[in-house]
Amino acid sequence: MSTTSTATTAATGQKLQLRPVSGRIGIEVVDPDLDLLLHDDTARAELHRAMLHHHVVVLRGLAPTPEQHVVLAAALGEPIVPEDHLPKHPDHPMICRFDSAVGYKADRWHTDGTFRDVIPSAAVLVMRTGPDAGGDTTWTNCCAAYEELSGGMKALVDGRKCLHDQGPDAKAVHPVVVAHPDTGRPILFVNDIFSRGIMNLPPDESSAILPFLIRHASRPDFTYRHRWTEGDVVIWDNRSTQHYALFDFEGQRVVERVHVAGGPMEAYRLGDDAPGSNAAGEGPWA
Repeated sequence: MSTTSTATTAATGQKLQLRPVSGRIGIEVVDPDLDLLLHDDTARAELHRAMLHHHVVVLRGLAPTPEQHVVLAAALGEPIVPEDHLPKHPDHPMICRFDSAVGYKADRWHTDGTFRDVIPSAAVLVMRTGPDAGGDTTWTNCCAAYEELSGGMKALVDGRKCLHDQGPDAKAVHPVVVAHPDTGRPILFVNDIFSRGIMNLPPDESSAILPFLIRHASRPDFTYRHRWTEGDVVIWDNRSTQHYALFDFEGQRVVERVHVAGGPMEAYRLGDDAPGSNAAGEGPWA
């Protein structure tokens, strides 16, 4: 993808000037205008489309207030109240506040909330306090991860289901490959934190294949690593990505997040005549 020039943006009537931040995932809004992103319906629709097409959208130095943070998230759908176990902003109940000073870390690959039947569709994260160095966040493109599987592996995982587990009251079963509800693209939908086993494979096969899929999804060529500056905003499609926050710093790191409501996601299936197309009928063994 070539960088979008200001002239091209004006000629096409687009409100946002975009440029890629890596080869397989991520787009940056050049010189983002907070007022435009809060109040202009065309710009807000473009922001949503950019997230769907590129998975991650970077808005450097935007520095929204907490109230503006929630309004910005509403460009992507309905902001939702965080789960009870998550740390909240003291004055804004729609916002999660993750502060390294109280021990919070997320330094393994994951998609938010896959231990629920319905996961958030998107997330909007603001860096409030950052260390002098380190504390980057990396995202990976799980659509690209599926595309790069061999035909044989795609057949093997077709129709498979995986248990996602965070505790006794936080368990869900999802297809190993889901169809994106907005774009239809297949997504490799397993992650290191919550995925426990492929339920319709024998345990020995699951214990070999699931770790491979998790490693494969985090291949460096599928990723974008963001080096934060205070006030930066990063938006991501929570269905088609995973992320990893590096805990490699000294000092304090405070980020605030708003989630956007999601909906059901169905399995992505190969054609009826493809090898492995009856896999959903096998098992469960787990």
